[in-house]
Amino acid sequence: MELTEKRKATLINIAYYTVIVALFYLFMKFAFGLVAPFIVAFAIAILLQKPLRIISEKTKIKKNILGAVAVLLIISVIISAVVLVGYRLFVEFKGFGEYIMSKISDLPNLIRSAESWILARITVLPDTLEKTVTDSVTGIVDRLLLASQEEVSNMPDPMEGSFDLSFLATPLGGLLSTAKEIPGIFAAVFMGIIACFFITCDYDKFRILISENISREHEIAIVKTRRLLGDILGKMLKSYATLIFITFCEVSIGLNILKLIGVYSGGYILVLSIITAIVDILPVLGTGTILIPWAIFNLFTGNIGLGIGLIILYAVITVIRQVLEPRLVAMNVGMHPVITLFGMYLGVQLFGFLGIFILPVTFVLVKALNDEGIIHLWGMDRKKKQ
Repeated sequence: MELTEKRKATLINIAYYTVIVALFYLFMKFAFGLVAPFIVAFAIAILLQKPLRIISEKTKIKKNILGAVAVLLIISVIISAVVLVGYRLFVEFKGFGEYIMSKISDLPNLIRSAESWILARITVLPDTLEKTVTDSVTGIVDRLLLASQEEVSNMPDPMEGSFDLSFLATPLGGLLSTAKEIPGIFAAVFMGIIACFFITCDYDKFRILISENISREHEIAIVKTRRLLGDILGKMLKSYATLIFITFCEVSIGLNILKLIGVYSGGYILVLSIITAIVDILPVLGTGTILIPWAIFNLFTGNIGLGIGLIILYAVITVIRQVLEPRLVAMNVGMHPVITLFGMYLGVQLFGFLGIFILPVTFVLVKALNDEGIIHLWGMDRKKKQ
């Protein structure tokens, strides 16, 4: 009889947590985007409360007035930073895009250079093996050149009276779908700003209203959850921001050194440093996604110094990353790296790019709540015995 009751309790628990997981998935998939402006507004309001309270006590100015001024100041700073940095990045990325397009147009020469580089280094092989490898490389190169020539020949000729514009369907469709999202983005930003004003100014009223309509036990649980979530997000943001900044500095300093010694003659160091730092923080990818192909490209095209310099730069960044990352990413609070990696993978599959951060944070929060005793998912029987 006791065994049957335990089985019933287990099945009830499984059903209960399955419903919770399903509701979480539905919320993150379909409702998170709708309430995200209000979540961000509430988070900003919470962060502002302590400094506003201190300033209000010292200056005797009402906290709601200080809140309105603080929100205006934050919005002004963000808009100014976006305009200034955005303009600089636009100029850099525009020039960098033109540079990349010029390199792509030189693809046949790059293929020929790679062929010459490979053929020059297989002369040490036995004659039979050298002939086999030479034939294979030549066949691959011929197919690549033929494919590139076909792509060029298929491009429409504007000198002809009429030409097919169907090749524009995909990019124009992408631009159109992006343009459709712009009004929604502006509306979300506007609503978030208004919500931030009201929540910041009337935060105490919201807190009192919530506390009056829930039990003391639930109020304590909400306060602890808010504290844990803030601590986890703070550690996460600090860790990722530090890693991005370190990688940005490493790439920027490395490229400037290569330029100083005369190995690197190009520009766009700011753009390359930003792109590499952002790619480096993504799972599976890393600085090698940018630096290794770039190094190989330069080795094939005869720029041996830059190719070797980029490989050395990649090695230095990788070593520093391996040393610093375990110390910096302390936001895992005891979470095993495999579970964190699983959370990143599952998050991407379920929620897209944002899932890289959402699901690992959720895992860490659930673990922290369980350790605090706010929820009871595992380990409770052992704790009771102790």
